[in-house]
Amino acid sequence: MNHVLAILLLGIDCAARAWRIQLASWAAGGRLTFRDALRLNLYGEAASTFTPNRLGGEPARFLGMTWSGRRVVLALVALGVEVTAEWPVFGIVAIALVAYYVPDWSAAADRFLTHSLARDLLGLELIALVALLVIWTLQQLVRPGAIRHRVRRQWRVALAHVRRAPWWVLLVGALLTVVSLAARALVLPALVWGHPNAPPFSVMFFGSLALLHAPLVVPLPSGGGGIEVAFLSGFAGDFGPGHQVMMLLLWRFYTTILLTVLGVYLLVRTHGAAAAKDLFTVGWFRRR
Repeated sequence: MNHVLAILLLGIDCAARAWRIQLASWAAGGRLTFRDALRLNLYGEAASTFTPNRLGGEPARFLGMTWSGRRVVLALVALGVEVTAEWPVFGIVAIALVAYYVPDWSAAADRFLTHSLARDLLGLELIALVALLVIWTLQQLVRPGAIRHRVRRQWRVALAHVRRAPWWVLLVGALLTVVSLAARALVLPALVWGHPNAPPFSVMFFGSLALLHAPLVVPLPSGGGGIEVAFLSGFAGDFGPGHQVMMLLLWRFYTTILLTVLGVYLLVRTHGAAAAKDLFTVGWFRRR
């Protein structure tokens, strides 16, 4: 039953995101089928997992739209409308997480840093983060201003269309974003629903919500091990001896691995391994 609930929540998450990009495409003056919307979101999920800071997600979704026959400007407008609708929600989520964790941040940090496993792995994680941050910064300094004039013009046209998007489209897009974020954050509580020794719901929900968005600020693919360290340290709940690792594997499977595998399979099958390679190396190096 718990696995059925997890799959159902994952389906709600995918459906909400597909409807959101469909609505944004309609606002941009085009149409996108539910199947194409689901497919391009899976492309984005896969590319996000393999690239630092999830940098490959939006390029993968953009290419998914153009591969579906949509014009470049329409794809840019649709993604712009979607981002305009979802980022205010991300801001509210950030405020909610700060309100939940800040009152006892000192005690939480002490528990995290005094945990033997976390203390040992955190040092390695910080070294890797610093090294990759330096590499990423150097990449941004290479060939500045290399964006072609045609691309800049398309972005200006797209931005003008985004500004004219109806307010109700942005509102519905924001609500769909809330549904999507909540559904995926509820996967962890669903996996232990009905268990007598389950951690408090708030700890699992907010912990899962924070860890799911950690890759946005951690310059390593899929969190680079930091998410695993935090989870094993009890950041999203203490599931008891012998169960913490299993819960981590199940949670990561449903929230990351399953959709990533589906996205990679569809991308390679539909567009070939070369397209997948181009998307999965976004943020790692530039072509000479």
